[in-house]
Amino acid sequence: MMWTDTTHFYAATDCKYLGRPCPAAERMIGKLAEAMNKAKPLTQEDFEITGTTALDGCPRNCPAQFVASHDRIRLFCGVGEDAPREGLDRFADAILNRDGTGFAASKLDARPCALMEALPKTAEARQAEQMMAF
Repeated sequence: MMWTDTTHFYAATDCKYLGRPCPAAERMIGKLAEAMNKAKPLTQEDFEITGTTALDGCPRNCPAQFVASHDRIRLFCGVGEDAPREGLDRFADAILNRDGTGFAASKLDARPCALMEALPKTAEARQAEQMMAF
């Protein structure tokens, strides 16, 4: 599933347990995007936060690992803090990135049950949306 808000473009895979994107994960990535947008004027371009959380409202109470920077936010559902991020990023690149290369999920130590990504809108994209609103 793909959607947008005023600051970001979002992409989400279906949760393998719910059969659709997880609403709790959608809320979490939205809050991360909001926080990064607010932090942008106060932080350097290489600012990044990482962490783990329990997805509040998830029917399975899944743990999730996240990484948020000004360039990209990713949320990996169903994996804890011990899951190596490099493998998770390669897996996400293979699924979400147009230029991604293949990656065998069997090589992951912990396979996410879903993943989400948020990319910031460029100034040009925001301006085009404003012009189309008139």
